[in-house]
Amino acid sequence: MKAVVDARRRRYSRHLTGRGLEIGALGNPMPLPYASEVLYSDLLLPEQIDAMYPGSRHPDIISDSEHFDGVATGTFDFVVANHVLEHVTDPIGALIEWHRILKPGGLLLISLPDKRYTFDRRRRRTPLAHLEEDHHSDAPPQLRNECHLREWAEHVEGLRPGSAELEAWMAEQRRIGFAVHNHVWVLQDVLELVMHLRERYRVGFRLVRWSNTSLLGNEFNLLLRKGEGGAGLMRMARILAMVAEPVHQVASRVRRALGGLKPALRCS
Repeated sequence: MKAVVDARRRRYSRHLTGRGLEIGALGNPMPLPYASEVLYSDLLLPEQIDAMYPGSRHPDIISDSEHFDGVATGTFDFVVANHVLEHVTDPIGALIEWHRILKPGGLLLISLPDKRYTFDRRRRRTPLAHLEEDHHSDAPPQLRNECHLREWAEHVEGLRPGSAELEAWMAEQRRIGFAVHNHVWVLQDVLELVMHLRERYRVGFRLVRWSNTSLLGNEFNLLLRKGEGGAGLMRMARILAMVAEPVHQVASRVRRALGGLKPALRCS
């Protein structure tokens, strides 16, 4: 499985040149041999990284991955966010911000866990309406993420709704500052989201390359270019992903029966 992921990411890395930003890499940064400079961003402070991920590079930019207030518009030639978007509170806002800090024609590479092949398999795919609610809510992030945490408790931890065990687990997670997958998707959902950004917010990304989840892997990949046009290719990719859905449903059941489903990685 790791060999599949690594091979795909190496193919995508050849497109990423110039000055870029990688978000949430921690101790597993993506090899970017053609880049002239790569800055790193993370929410954790250097002392937290040393304690939790010893040996990892300290971030150049401290950010929650959704806001880069100190970064000028059009700064980077590329942005990499592997296994990041599912963790943020507001995916729509994050994608709008990543679009802002890219130069015109800049590239965004995102890799995301496929819910069918990870511990998220029992959870419902996050609908676009839910993402809109998260984007427009005035509630603080931790409160907005309460429903995500409860869903995780029920469908990943297997705790019974309304039980004392579930409420105790929730209380402990609030105390330590939880970090779960707030949203879960398959490829066609994220393609729909990118198309929605263009139609609703005039945030244009063109689809350069994409990979649906390998039957031996657990992530899908999108390489997007900041710019207008390319709606036809985006729609075609979404249709192809939808056509492949029955195959993935069967494959995920087989892998689950064989004990082959693995957790999704936290970062790149």
